[in-house]
Amino acid sequence: MLKLLEKYYNINYYCTYKLLFFIFERLLNPFYWLSLSKWKNGYINRCISFYKRNEARGIDAYISSMATNTPIIISFWICCLVCLAYIKIFKVELLSIFEIAFEKYIIILTSFLVVIGVCGYYINEIFLFKNDKYEKYFAKFEKEKKYLLYYGIYVVSLIVQFATFYLLLMEIVV
Repeated sequence: MLKLLEKYYNINYYCTYKLLFFIFERLLNPFYWLSLSKWKNGYINRCISFYKRNEARGIDAYISSMATNTPIIISFWICCLVCLAYIKIFKVELLSIFEIAFEKYIIILTSFLVVIGVCGYYINEIFLFKNDKYEKYFAKFEKEKKYLLYYGIYVVSLIVQFATFYLLLMEIVV
């Protein structure tokens, strides 16, 4: 089960990284578009070669740091699933829990946010960054080339997450 959860987190991280890379390094990057045509300007050629050297080094740190939000969102989603199950099983209104916990006891809110942050950090550490597991999974995913499967899992995961957040929001509003 732990191995399956690790693969799930790495698939989500991989798909998020690849989508962010495509958006920021291909669609929104002027140096990429300049490198497609042949320029005679030496300054632009130096900028393009510098950009290509940085891309050839491997994983981009900026995009990687943005992609680490995905496992944290998954952790928050799991917390929301627990809340939703608690609401449905015990028939408790979530708004009453918020009124009691967060209006009168601000320390509970702060500790709740700290717990979610720490859980997100340790989940990232255990499933992604311990012994650079994500690099091994990236190499494995690139070698297998099952993009339809990976992005299918990613899209279904996003749909389920949005549906869960929507249901929880509807519990708060209603």
